Amino acid sequence: MKFIHAADLHLDTPFQGLRDLPADLQQRLLQAPLASLSKLVDLAIDETVDFVLLVGDLFDQAEQSVQAQAALMLQLERLNEAQIPVVLSFGNHDFQPDDADWHFPANVHAFGSQVETVTLTTAQQTQVAITGFSYAQRWQTAAMIDQFPLKSATADYQIGMWHGQVGVAGDHYAPFSVGELLSKHYDYWALGHIHQRQALNVQPPIEYPGNLQGRQRNETGAKGCLLVTSTTDHQLKVDFKPLATIVWREWQPKLAGEFSRSALLAQLTDQLGKTMTTPTQLVSLKLPSEAKLDEGASLAVAQGSLLRQLQQATTGGMWWPVDLQMATATTPTTLEFGDAAATWQRVGQSVITPESVASLADRLLDEDFLNGALLDDMTANQWQQQIMTLLTDQYQLTREKDGAADAD
Repeated sequence: MKFIHAADLHLDTPFQGLRDLPADLQQRLLQAPLASLSKLVDLAIDETVDFVLLVGDLFDQAEQSVQAQAALMLQLERLNEAQIPVVLSFGNHDFQPDDADWHFPANVHAFGSQVETVTLTTAQQTQVAITGFSYAQRWQTAAMIDQFPLKSATADYQIGMWHGQVGVAGDHYAPFSVGELLSKHYDYWALGHIHQRQALNVQPPIEYPGNLQGRQRNETGAKGCLLVTSTTDHQLKVDFKPLATIVWREWQPKLAGEFSRSALLAQLTDQLGKTMTTPTQLVSLKLPSEAKLDEGASLAVAQGSLLRQLQQATTGGMWWPVDLQMATATTPTTLEFGDAAATWQRVGQSVITPESVASLADRLLDEDFLNGALLDDMTANQWQQQIMTLLTDQYQLTREKDGAADAD
């Protein structure tokens, strides 16, 4: 058995906030999620996979553009022609009511808001039960795990599809714990929602593939899907397959000695040209703190004029600098807590309190992401609780539950 697990396609991502991007690169960036999806379908056909799983946030918003819908349908039809089934779900970005009128090709099964199981039979007559659900609204706060059945006695493999994150009932994004997933005895859990590739468990695999295409500068590195293959001992082997045509990257050049503005520009241009290769990379540069810049170079970095010069010097379309800063002179020291770990944890719990988070919330009420998410009919107490939850999501604060850290 062989299948592809992908999630968080975000096909109509607007890629806001990028200034001075050349028109051709801007167009390529807007088309990048669609290009990655096309490469995913190429991979599925080349590998002759038995099925494809798409775990939520196929689109960036609940109301999709006609172009994004058409692009998805085109690729699903390619898989239909290749007789490759697709099982998909909707997530918090592209949540759909159960009466949404989608006309998918015959090879596609889309989950509704209630947990259900679909069974596929592969060409080798392997029975695969796939269980999952979709979001019918932006937030899925209810604990869904009780709706998932135990592994079927008649299936050779059972797979769970879950768009959400580690948490407790009441959290916004279909909260779960790893222990809860393992209690169902499934052979694989196909997760979505977290844009960083990561494994929450090795065997059986509980996997986030990450998104297909990085959407902003903190989503660095290769992006793609997971190719999952069964082994002779009934386990599942997971291989990451990069698909993104444009990659975000943080990069620090090697600089020794003192530099004028022109010398620094020449060094950066030369090193970038030699370092950045396929695929096209959007680069955030951090100059090493030991580099000595004269007054003109320091001023050009601080004011952004050197970044603009570097952008003007870009040739070949293989890289584009999106940010240029000087590294801080000191590097935080990694502390080895050892036997004092428990003490440090108690100290942290006394500092990171609901009161301190609420105080931070009071100073951040003008943040766009808060104003856009809060509802007009909330009470003052509900507003405070909502703000605290959103701050946790936005700034990736973590807390320990049952010995495991939540992921955002």
